[in-house]
Amino acid sequence: MDILGITPMTTNTENSYHVRNQGESMKHPWKSPRYINLLAVAITAACAPVVNAQFAGPSIASHVTESRASTSAMHAQHPDIEIMPGDVISITTYGAPELTTSAETTSSTLFGGNSSVVSGIKIGVRGEITLPYLGSITVSGQTPSDLAAYLRRELMNRGFLVDPQVSVELVDSPMRVITVVGEVVKPEPVPAFGQLRLLDAISSCGGFTALASHTITVQRPGQNEPIIVELGVDPNRANTGDIPLIAGDTVIVPKVGNIFVVGEVKTEEAFPASSNMPITVMRAISMAGGLKYSAALSKAKIIRKTEDNQHVEIMLDLKKLMNGKQQDIALASDDILFIPSNAFKASLSAGGAGVAATLLYGVTYAATTIK
Repeated sequence: MDILGITPMTTNTENSYHVRNQGESMKHPWKSPRYINLLAVAITAACAPVVNAQFAGPSIASHVTESRASTSAMHAQHPDIEIMPGDVISITTYGAPELTTSAETTSSTLFGGNSSVVSGIKIGVRGEITLPYLGSITVSGQTPSDLAAYLRRELMNRGFLVDPQVSVELVDSPMRVITVVGEVVKPEPVPAFGQLRLLDAISSCGGFTALASHTITVQRPGQNEPIIVELGVDPNRANTGDIPLIAGDTVIVPKVGNIFVVGEVKTEEAFPASSNMPITVMRAISMAGGLKYSAALSKAKIIRKTEDNQHVEIMLDLKKLMNGKQQDIALASDDILFIPSNAFKASLSAGGAGVAATLLYGVTYAATTIK
């Protein structure tokens, strides 16, 4: 029997068997067992689905940003609140309702709560108010406690009351605010009352948006250099970046940059770099729909811009990464993850077995002729 052009011979004619076999293969290469095996592998590879292995290797090879701020920013002193023109104050004199302010005025900030009308007296543009029995007095520049003591003395010295108990409260101050802008849910001025801190102001604005960076800039009046605060991603260490704020501060919450995934992935896209959870190489590939069959796994790279505006390339071996033999790498803002194409695998994917035959043997042979 002659199978694939090979005639069995006796052991005494072994050399003749090999000579005939080689000669037939040279004339009809597609009939050789070696070609049939290679062609079967090529067809299987071209038709097989792409399978992305899960990463089960070591921990992420990245520096976890910790919450931190400068020492001077952490020890900023809250100045005493002084009454200013435009403020609204409430004066209460116990036992003398005629000396208690009960007029209503319009609130200019959130200090008045949900209502736009508050009870009190507004300080004039020259820092003065007018009170029963005392007339016009200048209160600008005094703290609420200083003003309460002054009014008590005046009421006693003028013989109106023997031992008056006076309290003064600041209920609205359109100029005493902290401005929060950028990637928060409700960017708006925050009342600068009491011992307000950074996280308090951000919480008052509804918290961070999904695109918010955790590197915060605080512009403070009287300081030429901004205050840079790294809030980090560990809530247990957030207190090391939760700096005190003072009236007049501007808190800027910037937007995170993008991570670009290009090349042999199902969908080339730009993803916002998350501050809460780092986007690793494997996670970025998954977000892009996975790898194409034609991807050159050993030639992937990260293109990263340095602080001095230079570009560096970080070479990757995705096969080792997927097998857990190499640490997954966290991508930084504005990184480009590039997955190049493997020419041989791309040809298999595009042309199937016929292209494979051309590459292997230099002849064109349709897979449908194999019977």
